[in-house]
Amino acid sequence: MYLEDFTTFVCFKLKATNKKVERYLTSEYGEFGINLPQSFIILSLLLKDGSTLTEIGNRAQIENSSLTTMVDKLEAMELVKRQLDREDRRVIRVFLTSKGRELAERVLDAGTKFNQMIKEAIGDEEESLLRSLDIISKCLE
Repeated sequence: MYLEDFTTFVCFKLKATNKKVERYLTSEYGEFGINLPQSFIILSLLLKDGSTLTEIGNRAQIENSSLTTMVDKLEAMELVKRQLDREDRRVIRVFLTSKGRELAERVLDAGTKFNQMIKEAIGDEEESLLRSLDIISKCLE
């Protein structure tokens, strides 16, 4: 029986690449005192401040169980604050503090530089890569 080398599997290549991306960005964001998933939360709020946890989780692709703990930590760091919705007091909204907004802008700058580095590395293959990633994502839904 022929056994294909699992390191040639697309899923393995995706995982290995993702691990390198996470490692790189974690070291970049380390100076900010946050990790990669936390950066997605504050960037999500920079995009739409006052989002609910569900909205943040959907945008940042973070499970609710993990999200609550991460927002707790960001709140303890005084980067975000929770507030009850004015119209529906059952809804909790999350807002950046001024300290959080300042940090989010620095994180966005670092993320933008990283994204530009990747775009330069892949050159003309960017559109093809993004299309392939979309196809993979859709086939798994």
